[in-house]
Amino acid sequence: MSHLKDLIDQYEVNVYPKRDVVIVKGKDAKLWDENGNEYIDCAAGIGVATIGHCNEKVVEAITNQARTLITNPAIFYNDKRAQILEKLISVSPKSLTRAFLTNSGTEAVEAAIKFARVSTGKTDFITAM
Repeated sequence: MSHLKDLIDQYEVNVYPKRDVVIVKGKDAKLWDENGNEYIDCAAGIGVATIGHCNEKVVEAITNQARTLITNPAIFYNDKRAQILEKLISVSPKSLTRAFLTNSGTEAVEAAIKFARVSTGKTDFITAM
């Protein structure tokens, strides 16, 4: 058994079933394991690598941004936030004139619930999993 798998099994709280493979590298839609076997990434990094792994333009953009500023919370104004908001609204339907930027699905769902409460005045929701 892989030493890396042993370490993860020893130290990580296991909440997801794992496949019996140790992925160490990705490029475009391909992945490689620690033994050099090649796979097609049909999961797209669970949705975060939909344009592929290590896309050169994305790597360059991340590198350039990291040299300038790693993070800027929403409590401060920021040039990149202004640019993405302007672009997002410019390609949205005319009735959508504002946006809420967030970094996770959890925050997005929580905000959607709050926005729905404010805009409808209702407090009860039906959900499904």
